[in-house]
Amino acid sequence: MRTSLLSVPRRHRVQGAKALVVAVVAFVVGTTFAVVGTAVAWLGFDGRASFAVGPSLLQVLAVGLYEALVAVLSVGVAFATRHPAGALSILVALLWALPSILLGLGGPTLADVNDRLPHGAGDHFMRVGAEAPYPPVTAVLIVAAWAATAHLIGLYVLRRRDA
Repeated sequence: MRTSLLSVPRRHRVQGAKALVVAVVAFVVGTTFAVVGTAVAWLGFDGRASFAVGPSLLQVLAVGLYEALVAVLSVGVAFATRHPAGALSILVALLWALPSILLGLGGPTLADVNDRLPHGAGDHFMRVGAEAPYPPVTAVLIVAAWAATAHLIGLYVLRRRDA
């Protein structure tokens, strides 16, 4: 990190470049694994399920987009915490533990809260054609807002406490 900041003293450029690279790699890897998963499912169902090209392609792209947004969120959290254990703790709590607790406790209010978390919103736009409390575009914007917020906090921390 020190070398990056010495080479490019503009903090926001370093953070943006890291987020862009991570987003592209995560999108490519996410879509690749989604294609492999769809192919394996198609073979496993042995013709007993429909895998129309249009919805399958949309779902593959949605998985790639969600993976890219979560990767960008992770970069923002990493810049904000400046410690691997702290970043991992926040991400596990935000993406796995908190949604599991909210859905496990049940109730419409907790389900609404879960729908506004990155995992819940991502789940809504990755399930192409499924019923959701809001349209897929809104779900993408919710996850993007979480990623943008993490980056703004990370940029604030980066500017206040240099590497």
